[in-house]
Formats: sequence, structure tokens, C-alpha cells
Amino acid sequence: MGRTTFLLAAAAALALTGPVHAQDRFPPTALEKAGWTLVTASEDVYVYMRVAEKAETGLRRVWTAYDSEGPRDRDGFTFRSVKSLGEYDCKRNVSRVVDETYHDAPALTGKTWHSPKFIPTPWAKPEPGSVGALRMAFACRALHDT
Repeated sequence: MGRTTFLLAAAAALALTGPVHAQDRFPPTALEKAGWTLVTASEDVYVYMRVAEKAETGLRRVWTAYDSEGPRDRDGFTFRSVKSLGEYDCKRNVSRVVDETYHDAPALTGKTWHSPKFIPTPWAKPEPGSVGALRMAFACRALHDT
């Protein structure tokens, strides 16, 4: 069974059995060793998060790292991982992306690229059950934990 399939099965089991962390089952990844928390995984993309520097009053800034098992393309740049800075307004339940950097290798390594077309995204509410909802939960939980 692959790591992704196991993580998805473990997530389903955890809903019934209580908290167990991915790092309890596998050695920590390079991103986990660097202080990132694995928050979800799909078939070929792992999503990690960590708290960023302080933001304006009432907002939370959190980094998200997307680590893909295979190459992807953005405006002609082939990448394997992305580091994205999000702002979260937990009271209004909205977030936006204010910066992102692409890396041509996994775990935020290798050559970097920043799209000259990038503009911050509009504030938006996450769809229930989406990766955005998981990111919001992490950001807002982190707000209360620190």
C-alpha cells in the first residue's frame, strides 16, 4: 500500500478511533522535519502548513506547502512543489492567497519561480469539506493555540 493510500485510509480510521499523527506511522518527511504539519493528501499531492509571521490585527498569516509526486506546469514553468502565503480572517471565515513561489523539485527545493502575473486572490469562504476548509481550520486553530 502506498503512502498516499495509507494516509487516506488512516484519515478515515482516525475519524472513528481518535487522534494519531501520520508521523506515528512513517518517518517524518523533509517538510515535517523542517517544521511543517501534514494536513491532507490526495492521490499525488501532499499539503503541509505552518504559521507565518504576524499579520494585521484580526488576520492570521499561514504558509501552505503543496508537494506533488509528479511534475506540474504553471505558465511554462515545470514544478513539483509550491509555497503559498495565505491570510485568514477567522471571524469572517474567509481567506486569500497573497504570495506563492514555485519550486522545480520536491519539498520546496531546487530552482524557484514566481509568476509575474500573480496577484493576490480575492477573499473567499472555503467550500465545506474542501482543502480550503482544512487550511482554514488549521489557520484558525493555530490562532487559538498560540
